[in-house]
Amino acid sequence: MNPTHTLSVHHGCVALVIMLSLSACGGGSKSSNPPTGPQPLKETIQALEDSGKIPKLDRSNDLLGPDANSNGVRDDIDAWIAAQPITEVQKKAAQQMAKVQQAKLMADLNDKTALQALGERSAAGVVCLGDVFMPDRQKGRDLRSQLEAMMANTEVRAKQYINYNRAVSGSTGRLPEGNTCEP
Repeated sequence: MNPTHTLSVHHGCVALVIMLSLSACGGGSKSSNPPTGPQPLKETIQALEDSGKIPKLDRSNDLLGPDANSNGVRDDIDAWIAAQPITEVQKKAAQQMAKVQQAKLMADLNDKTALQALGERSAAGVVCLGDVFMPDRQKGRDLRSQLEAMMANTEVRAKQYINYNRAVSGSTGRLPEGNTCEP
C-alpha cells in the first residue's frame, strides 16, 4: 500500500440513496379491496425476506437494535454475516467492519478526536476487507457497501448515519499499512 494515499470522507451519495430507499419503503394505508396490480412494497419485502432472498433485518425504532451477545454488532447483521458463503477469516473482517458501522451510529458528533479515531478504525476495516478478499478486492468493497446499507436500514439509523457523514465530511487521513485486521 502506498503510504501517500489518503482517504477522503464523502458519503453524501450513499446517504442520499439510503434516504431515497427508506422513503420508498414507507408503505401506505391498506385498502379493503384486494390489490389488483403489483404487490405493495412492504409486502414484497416481506415475501423476499420470508423466501431468504434478502436478509431479515431489525426495523425497530431503536438506533442500535438488539445485540444479545454484546459484541458491538446488531444480531441480524451477525446472523447475515454468519450465513455468507465466505471463509472464517473473511467473516471476521466483515464483523470488524460491522462494528465500525455500528460505532458510527453511536458516535458523539461533536467530539472531533473520537471521530478521527473512528475514521482510522473505518480505514483499517476497509483495508482489512480488501486484503482478505485478495486478489479480488472488489468483493471486500461490495461487502462493505452491503453492510453500510443494511446497518442504516431505518429512518432513525439513516438520519444518524447522514449526520455522522456530515460531521466527518472533508476530513482526511492516511490509509493504514500492514495487517489492519483485528486479532
